[in-house]
Amino acid sequence: MKRKKLLSLLMTGVLALSMLAGCGKTAEQGGSAQTEKASQDSEASQGSAETGTESEAKSITFPLEEPIEISVYCCSGDSSMKLEDTAIFKYMEEKTNVKLKVTNVNLTENDEKRNVLVNSGDYPDVFIKGGMSPDELYQYGSEGILLQLDDLIDQYAPNYKALIDERDAWNDVTSTDGHIYSTYEVSKPNTGNTPNMWINEQWLKNLGLDMPTTREEFYDVLVAFKEKDADGDGDPNNEIPWIASSDITPVEFLLPCFGYNMQGWWDPWTVSEDGQSIEFFPATEKYKEDLAFIAKCYKEGLLYKDSFSITCDQIRAMGQTGESLGVFGEWHPGNVVGYYDKTKSEEENKILQYTALMPFGDAKWPTAGGLVRGGFCMTDKCQYPEIMMAWIDFLYSEEGALIADYGIEGDTYDLVDGKIKMRDKNNPSTTWGENVSHALLAMGGGTFSPCKTYVDDYEIYADLESDPTANLLLDTYDNLEANDKLYRAWPTLTLTEEQIETNSDVSADTDSYRLTYRAEVITGKKDLDSTWDEYISTLNKMGLQTAVDNMNDAYDKLK
Repeated sequence: MKRKKLLSLLMTGVLALSMLAGCGKTAEQGGSAQTEKASQDSEASQGSAETGTESEAKSITFPLEEPIEISVYCCSGDSSMKLEDTAIFKYMEEKTNVKLKVTNVNLTENDEKRNVLVNSGDYPDVFIKGGMSPDELYQYGSEGILLQLDDLIDQYAPNYKALIDERDAWNDVTSTDGHIYSTYEVSKPNTGNTPNMWINEQWLKNLGLDMPTTREEFYDVLVAFKEKDADGDGDPNNEIPWIASSDITPVEFLLPCFGYNMQGWWDPWTVSEDGQSIEFFPATEKYKEDLAFIAKCYKEGLLYKDSFSITCDQIRAMGQTGESLGVFGEWHPGNVVGYYDKTKSEEENKILQYTALMPFGDAKWPTAGGLVRGGFCMTDKCQYPEIMMAWIDFLYSEEGALIADYGIEGDTYDLVDGKIKMRDKNNPSTTWGENVSHALLAMGGGTFSPCKTYVDDYEIYADLESDPTANLLLDTYDNLEANDKLYRAWPTLTLTEEQIETNSDVSADTDSYRLTYRAEVITGKKDLDSTWDEYISTLNKMGLQTAVDNMNDAYDKLK
């Protein structure tokens, strides 16, 4: 894949004077005197609506003549990060005269606090990075709590509209009732919906082993890691061949290597091997075989004995305090064994030893399509929907994305050979010091940001001399692509209101049951062969077949 321009937008945002929207109908949400005054100088449209017809465009002129205050709820992946501290917040407040009154929450408390606010009626004007699920977007939208954004996007969001047009993805961002309740995080297609399995390649070299390419070879490698002195320290008994956590179990980590085209690591649905249907993979014969394999690894001590009780943070602590780990699943190996530190020796930089496992045999790796919901929503309390639609649209322009994703040139990043090089502890930011990540809208991840998460005009600088692992994830993706090891991104399925409600009820029953069952099978508390039929029967009694039929009804409409 080219590392530079993936998409060439037809429109880019200019915030200094005005934001022009594409063609469309009049917004139904109403307006305000401020909005009407800002919009009175409409200009001719520079594009056409999705239907191809032309109509009058709308404009919002920033900065506003008078300031407005908007209440905002925002979730960060790291409790130390605040929306008010980000570069885009500071920039937008100065340039637009929109003052945000922010309530920040962290990821662990997000669902509970957000739902309490909504259910109590004490919710804000706007949710940013609120992390609402498709079901919640539909529910709150149908109840009138969330505003329909259809016409607002059409009239006041040319940058966002151009991105969705470019991908022909309106079905993907539209709820089941035909309306849009949030703008999406827009990324390049990637493998970010599933963690990679990282294997210690240095151990393979130490033992004269090749990279495993089948399940059987993977098993043989784990046995060698357990029985031999894989790390070369003279002690053949201190290696942990394979470790996983209770947060993301060995099932989620390993199944993509076996070719499961999963919607995401948290999701039990896959596209079938022939691409003709949607399957609930925990009820398939293939899953039964793979569950037996994982149980065998656990029984023989190849999979760490506490993998269903230890947390992800505990594994990271183990990895960074010297434990010898052969295979583990993570978004980035540096999270477990530490990121590259040029002040340390090559031997001390454990991250240099790890590479991603490729899918075994003919299997491929699941990919994300680059559109994730819930980034920005407006509620019925927002008095300035047109203004806020134009406000958020800036984050989908090249200029807005650059600030949201990378901050400020000369402060959080520099241009080196025309490429973006982020500041770090060795070259701290003037404003944010070593905490450069606090300037970025990602805010530690966890929930999805209402912005374009890349820029077309710049590549990212990688100082491979200072950090040989700087391109590790990009190289991993390129390797998958070059070897034809990527599935097409999962389709967006549109279920009816009744189907959504039914499937939600089924999931509420089946999720805890299937997760408990597999843990008991893997740890040897239940025998797989003698309990499998009862397991399937119980799932069906919970309504599983109806849920499967609903998924396939939606899938068949896309064929």
